[in-house]
Amino acid sequence: MPYSEKTKQLITDAPQSLGNDLARWAMVRDISVQRIALATGATRQTVYNWFTGATEVTPSYQDRVKEIIEVLKKVTQTEDAWRTLCNTFNLRA
Repeated sequence: MPYSEKTKQLITDAPQSLGNDLARWAMVRDISVQRIALATGATRQTVYNWFTGATEVTPSYQDRVKEIIEVLKKVTQTEDAWRTLCNTFNLRA
């Protein structure tokens, strides 16, 4: 599901941070906030807050967020990226 123009603008305007890096890669690979939330174990609202810079990624999530970013950088196809995340974090596809 593509990101809305409003969400894209919020992400683009947000200060650079780990959460914002995650947002930019999620947009590039078209991985939804819901899927990122499933992969991190955080709520959708928390992920959205990371994306827009409203809150920082807390230390308990940082390693997982970094792993997700690495997957999104390497795997170029949306469904392949999601499948890789599911395998990495033992999620149901």
